[in-house]
Amino acid sequence: MTAGVAAAEVTFSGTANFGYNDTDATTGASVGAAFSDIDLNIAFSQELNNGYTAAASFEFDVAKADQGASFNASDAVISLTNADSGIHYGDTKHGAENAWSAVGSMDNDDFRVADGEMVTRADMTFGGAKIGISLGDDTNISGTEKDYISLGITGSAGSFSYALAHQNANTTTVDLDDNSAFTQQATTGVRVSTTLGGATVALGYAKNDDGGSTGIEVSYPMGALTTTASYVQEGAASAENKWDVKVAYAEGALGVTVATDESQDWNVDVSYDMGNGMNLFVGADDGGKDTYAGVSYDLGGGASLLASYANDSNNTDTDDEVGAKDYKEGMTFQLSFAF
Repeated sequence: MTAGVAAAEVTFSGTANFGYNDTDATTGASVGAAFSDIDLNIAFSQELNNGYTAAASFEFDVAKADQGASFNASDAVISLTNADSGIHYGDTKHGAENAWSAVGSMDNDDFRVADGEMVTRADMTFGGAKIGISLGDDTNISGTEKDYISLGITGSAGSFSYALAHQNANTTTVDLDDNSAFTQQATTGVRVSTTLGGATVALGYAKNDDGGSTGIEVSYPMGALTTTASYVQEGAASAENKWDVKVAYAEGALGVTVATDESQDWNVDVSYDMGNGMNLFVGADDGGKDTYAGVSYDLGGGASLLASYANDSNNTDTDDEVGAKDYKEGMTFQLSFAF
């Protein structure tokens, strides 16, 4: 007799957006057009007899304008994990990327972000610390194979949490969507955070060939109001030190967020829950140059309606959407599903 193999658990999730927008984001001209965007995520998992779980996942993207004639698969990952360790292969995070969180707006923490490349990452737990080390292969991006190593360590000691991250140098051209330089520099970062008197305080230092960045960030809640501020001192002689302040208020149906930084740009977002699934919102970005307003309605079951208007003051830049939720320029009517 042979034992049967248990069927793997399969889960489906995704989003679908359908709508109409009346503005060409490149020129600002009034050109009405329908749009659609469909993403389907499929995940498989199976608990094994030895305490490990085998899993695989990938995403299907349906092209916006050709009724699904172009069907792209992406974000494929396979893994074997247990409570303390695991190995991941595919479009998964690098070791440093998985561990690092910037303290303020640092110039010199350009840890590589995986995007369409194949990464092998091993995770393990040792002495209470979580360690991840990865080997990346950017053959699919540059056409020339170039391997690189990335390391991340996270953990806690008493009331303190810490993170260490390091990546080696790579002279191959990298993905400009996620990296500011044509070459990947050797980069090291250290971060420590704790809670003092109700405030969360984080200190961080990151260094590459361009210099070092030293940052401090403090977040303090006071009832419905939370204030977050950071300051980064840049080591390079030509670099400008960075600071930013954000104040967020949430009480009952009202939510307000105001933020500014060293560039003197500011943004504000105001939302009001009307009840019965209806939410009103209005806001401004880029020092008030970009504005947006609208209403959303929750239909239940993961479905929602959106009517919005947004004005982009600069149609020549690469960002054709406005606000933290990326509202399309002009008038938009959209039906969305999440499942």
